[in-house]
Amino acid sequence: MSQQPTDWLGDTPAERISKLLARLDTKLAASLSPGDEAFSLLSEARAVLDGMDGYMEQHSTPYPPILDEMMRAIDTTEWAAVGSEITLAPNMCAGGYEAGVLCMMAKMCGARRILEIGMFAGTTTVALALVPEVEQVVSLEYEPFLRDFAKPFFERAGVEDKIDVRVGDARETLKVLHDEGLGFDMVFIDADKGGYPTYFKSILDFGLLAPKGIIVLDNTLYKGTPYAPHEVFDDGVAGISEVNRLARTDDRVDVVILPIRDGITIARRR
Repeated sequence: MSQQPTDWLGDTPAERISKLLARLDTKLAASLSPGDEAFSLLSEARAVLDGMDGYMEQHSTPYPPILDEMMRAIDTTEWAAVGSEITLAPNMCAGGYEAGVLCMMAKMCGARRILEIGMFAGTTTVALALVPEVEQVVSLEYEPFLRDFAKPFFERAGVEDKIDVRVGDARETLKVLHDEGLGFDMVFIDADKGGYPTYFKSILDFGLLAPKGIIVLDNTLYKGTPYAPHEVFDDGVAGISEVNRLARTDDRVDVVILPIRDGITIARRR
């Protein structure tokens, strides 16, 4: 089973803060008495932060049950042994709660055709395809193994006929979709962070986004590093910072960043 290193900062800004508070707790324990008010304040802060994600998931509409099966398969796969030229790890899965958020967005914008850039193991792909109003999900994925990994789950969910996986460099595949004359009501970007600016611009420049359609970009708070830098994430933060700037200054869209998990940006075509 693949594991993150013990010094991993966390997958979201909240997890990063939680780890910092845990380290602070250890430091205080060495210098303060157990009854000190600082311990009480720190304990309250950790309870508010650490309980938030679980509470939100508990009080939201449940995500499709097959996602639990998929996430168990993700967690028990030895990704380092796949032999991919790109890094694969369990935390690349968006997770069940975020899949539910995306399904809500698809329903709210009346999406019938959805483009996904970066499929990984296919959890969000399946969830979106299970939305009754959605007719097609086109998913762009660089690693062929992931298409084969996800295919049995597509079949078990009964949505394989609604999913079109295109394997290859998404920059090139976006041009192909343009040449095919395709358009999408919703686009979800969750791929290599350095490619985000190109993906975002290409979708708009190629006219792939339908009028009033939305682009949803994942990880746009990127562990908090765009505004609170850390050297561990130097490679990815440049692409995220650039796409955040591009989205904010592009007069073709209205944009809002939401603090959901690692940050989700919604850009709606004007």
